[in-house]
Amino acid sequence: MAYASRQSSYLIASFGAVIQVLAGWWDVFSHLLFGNVDPWWNPAHLTLYAAIAITIIGVWRGLRYSPKQPPASVSPIRFANVAGLKLAGLGCLIEITAGIWNEIVHSVFLSEPRIAPAHALLTVGMLTVNLGMVIGLVIEYGMINHGLVIASAARRRTVALFVLLSFSAIWLAASGSFIYLGGIFRSFPVNWLVAVLLAFTTTFVLVPVKRVMPKLGSGIALGLVFNALTYFLLVAYAESPLYIPWGLLPIALFELILYVLTPIILVRRAIIFSSLIAGVFFWATYYPFTVYLFPWSFGFQFPVFVLVLGSLAGALMGDKVYTSLSSVVLGGAGASV
Repeated sequence: MAYASRQSSYLIASFGAVIQVLAGWWDVFSHLLFGNVDPWWNPAHLTLYAAIAITIIGVWRGLRYSPKQPPASVSPIRFANVAGLKLAGLGCLIEITAGIWNEIVHSVFLSEPRIAPAHALLTVGMLTVNLGMVIGLVIEYGMINHGLVIASAARRRTVALFVLLSFSAIWLAASGSFIYLGGIFRSFPVNWLVAVLLAFTTTFVLVPVKRVMPKLGSGIALGLVFNALTYFLLVAYAESPLYIPWGLLPIALFELILYVLTPIILVRRAIIFSSLIAGVFFWATYYPFTVYLFPWSFGFQFPVFVLVLGSLAGALMGDKVYTSLSSVVLGGAGASV
């Protein structure tokens, strides 16, 4: 059945997409072992290649059928959820291009610039793939919740899990790139720009997650994925000193404030109030990276105001993304996307 194949294909492709991002973080920390040498057989590279292959298989499996609507026994509307697969397919092409480019550069040149264009292109590919997965899975999850698709409880929980993982992958890919950028360029303007982009990214990811999954705990789950990975790589892999994962604190406060205020005031106003937490407690959200990159964020002074504006902008943009996806789900009868 074409529809069932696409539904499973999103799960397969999103699994590969998430592993890609985890391998990307692993690759950065693996350089501590290999130094300036970056062999193709680096275990992180092999994991990345395998993850890209899994994603390609999932995308190909979902797009090999013509985009027909699901049968009436499964869904009462004429809707083909393939937009996310197409976007992920584009991301895979970008990643393959970046991989070939990277190998050519390593074969011809002995050194690379501090920001290698091939690595930057690979990150764009990862973000594109995971954005496609988020779009497709959120639409799928929304259709299930609105009764537009008939699915078992197990399938609903599985889709929900991969929605969270895909959002986590976007957060990890974007924030990892910005942290890496901040670690290379220690100049004042770049330092500020990176901090604002990180504050923006936090709420840009958290707000859609809370709109899609409003129950208490979804935000914490997202924060656990982010902090568990960074803690493992820093402490267990890079052998850094133990530290308290303060990053869970602002996420918990954000979620609690949003949960309490939403029944009292309009949800958009609740989002605005809760998003301020991400800016004020920016130092905790990205601890311990803030100790080395943004020590000024520990003081409640004027620069923190700029971070609050960044988190507010991310929240409003994230809410707009959610609204757009919701209109696709609820207004998609007879459409083919």
